[in-house]
Order: sequence, then C-alpha cells, then structure tokens
Amino acid sequence: MTGRFDLVLRGGHVVDPANGTDSVMDVGFRLGKVAQVTERIDDGLADDVIDASGKIVMPGHIDTHAHLSSPFNNSVNRAYGHVMLAESGTTTALDLAGEPGALAEGMRSQGAGLNVAGLMGLIPHSTVKDDDPSLPVMRDVVADALGRGAIGVKLLGGYHPFTLESTADVIAAANEQLAWVAFHVGSKDSGSDLNGLREVPEIVGGGRLHVAHINSYCRGLVMDNLKECAEAFEIIESKRSQFVTEAYLAQINGTNGKCDEDGNLVYNVAQNCMKARGYPTTDAGMRQALLDGYGGALVERGGRIVIVTGEDAVRAWEEQKTDASLSFPVNPATSAFTLTTEKYDDGEFRIDAVSTDGGSLPRNVAIERTMALVSFGALSLLEAAKKLSYTPSRMLGLLNKGHFSEGADGDVTVVDPSTGKAMMSLVNAQPIMIGGRVVGRGGKWLVTGAGE
Repeated sequence: MTGRFDLVLRGGHVVDPANGTDSVMDVGFRLGKVAQVTERIDDGLADDVIDASGKIVMPGHIDTHAHLSSPFNNSVNRAYGHVMLAESGTTTALDLAGEPGALAEGMRSQGAGLNVAGLMGLIPHSTVKDDDPSLPVMRDVVADALGRGAIGVKLLGGYHPFTLESTADVIAAANEQLAWVAFHVGSKDSGSDLNGLREVPEIVGGGRLHVAHINSYCRGLVMDNLKECAEAFEIIESKRSQFVTEAYLAQINGTNGKCDEDGNLVYNVAQNCMKARGYPTTDAGMRQALLDGYGGALVERGGRIVIVTGEDAVRAWEEQKTDASLSFPVNPATSAFTLTTEKYDDGEFRIDAVSTDGGSLPRNVAIERTMALVSFGALSLLEAAKKLSYTPSRMLGLLNKGHFSEGADGDVTVVDPSTGKAMMSLVNAQPIMIGGRVVGRGGKWLVTGAGE
C-alpha cells in the first residue's frame, strides 16, 4: 500500500516469522496498523521517522502468563505490574489468576498502554463458593467471570487444589462456554510437580486447556529434572491438539509463605521450595531459608516490586503475618533450555511460548533470555520471534497481532542486539516504552462479547 505514513521505523533488522522476513527493512504504519514493509520508504511520505538501524524489530511480545492482579499479598500494590511489564518490552499480556475489577483498576491507576486480557483465579470461599465446585456451580462461575470482563478462569492447583472430579468439571464448564481455562497443576491427590502433570490428560477429557509454566513441574522434585522434562513432553504430546503451553526462563519463582496455626506452610508451592533445599516445611524452616539468603520477599520500593533477602525478608514476611509474597531460585537452567528449544519431528516447538510469569513479580526477562539463546545459537531470530510473538498470538486468537502483514496491529518490540533487551515498544504504532522508560498510559482491556 502506498501513500503517506503516520510513522516509519527506519532500517531495523525486521524479524517476522509469519511472512518469513529476516532482513533490514523499513516498516510503515498508518492509523495504528502496519501499512508497508519494504526496503526503503521515502522520508517525504512519513509524518514521523524513528531510526531503528542496528536494532531488531519484531512483532510485539505477547506474554501468555503474567500477573497484574494477583490474589496473593494484597499489601503489595499489584498495579505496578503494568509498568514493570512494559519496561521489559511486552505489548500484550494475559493476566493469570487475577480478578477483573482489580485488573481494570490497575489499568486506570497505573496503566502503561498494554493490551491486557485476564483470567479469574478460582479461590474457594472467595471467587468460588465451594471447596470442590460442581459442574452446575462452575457453569455459573464461568458465566459471571466472562460477564465481568475475564476471558476465562484459572485453576490454582499449587495453592487451592480441587479433587480430580471437580477439576475436570471446571475444565468442562469453561469449554462449554468457549472460555479460556488455565491450570497450575495439582489436585488434592497430587502436588504442583510432575505427579500433578501426570493427572492432566485424564481430567481434560475432550476439552482444551492452557497448561501453565511447564518449567514448574521439571524442577527435580520427583526424579532428575531432565527426565522430568522428557516425561512432560510425552504427556503434552498425548494431548497435543488440546493443550497450549508456555514456560518461563527466569531462575526465580513466585510463591506465598503463609503458615497455619501450627506453623506449617499452607501452600504446596512453598512446601516444594523448602523440600528442594532440605528445609522443614514449617515457619522455622521458612525463617531460616530467608535468613540464609536462599529466598527473598517481595516488597514495594520506588514504585516497583523488588526482592529483599536476609533479615529484611524475614521482617517483611513477619509483618504480613507470614501471608507474604516470596521468591526462590528453583528453576534449573537445564530445564529452561530444554523446554524452550526442543521440537517435534515436524519442526514445531514442543512448548508453545516463552512467558514471564512476571508482571508484578520481578522476573520479566522473557525477551532478554530468549535473545541470549539466539546469541548462544540455540534459536534463530525467526524462532525467537515465533515463541515470543507469533505463536502466542495464535494461542490467544489475536490474529491481527504477532506479525507485520499489511493491516496487522502496529504492535512492535525493538531489541538492542548488544544487550538482548528491549529498548522500545509500540502499541498501535504509538510508543509505550522508550529506552526502558514507560511513556504509555492506560491500556486496552481485551474481553469477550459477554464482557463488553
């Protein structure tokens, strides 16, 4: 398409797996959409030109697992996640396990120009009334979530596990209404580990399911972590057409250190963190782990969420009466590498996307860690863009994102190849981040027809 352009990105290394583009090109935008990708666009045709020479220009990163309205640790301002994600170069995010009202309020108060969709976390006696909701109850819960602006629901098996029967009912109820359903695996019969993943093929039935952060089940808790990766691949392949999957590349996780009246850790994820290093799954074990610097506590500092360690971590944990957000370095690098790079015989990746599991958690490193794999030679640039942008767009049904075809949304992530970090990002051809500084405001809330 010829004619004038509102903006031209000049001379960047354009990487677009959907169209096979992997060369220095100009990208022209009109009315927030991609209008032309070509070797040269005349300056006289552009209202504005941004020099992208020497930089990588890829479709905007779509994060298929982020946290912007987490139900945990309400004392931490959850709205910071919008800014923290945008700073890392993300343009679109799926908020897993939040609450629609909190998501909207975060966009109003501290939005950074992101496109955001959200799933409602299923918490007994909070977002769902029963410990083990029945199929009729879940039909009502899913319909209510959709009507309030979520695109679906998330099962929090590592924190609030249901029976296998109830878990299957959740998946069935969501599929009946064409709602998204994601699963942090684990049931009342298993944990948030490979054993929990082993249950998933049986409970999914004929439905579709987003199996969250596969790396969380390949930490060496059941057997050697690489053997866990191999079995995870087999499990996923058994229902390949029904699952979508992602894994994150940060070493640190996120959990909650809540203890019961007897001083025992409540949540399976936190228990696993203690078991991984031989600490007791008690308040005494958690206190010692924090003092030893094994883990840290998430606190607000200067308008961001950061991790503090040692006595500062213990103090933050105790001030919250143990109901505090914590983080531990439990993700093996070998698992992260394997889960990100392994392919089927047909050349498709075994794990669909690279996510952050970040947002308000300080581990928004999907882009820079994926680019490190490019530098290492484990991924090509086209493959990196496929895992960061194109495949996530297909997962979420955002067919006008993830590529630079004419008429596609003008969502762009610009990466500095010398650092692997995003140095600019645009949504609808408008900058939301420049040089690590967020300039975007508000955001676009992606909802279903029921939520409009």
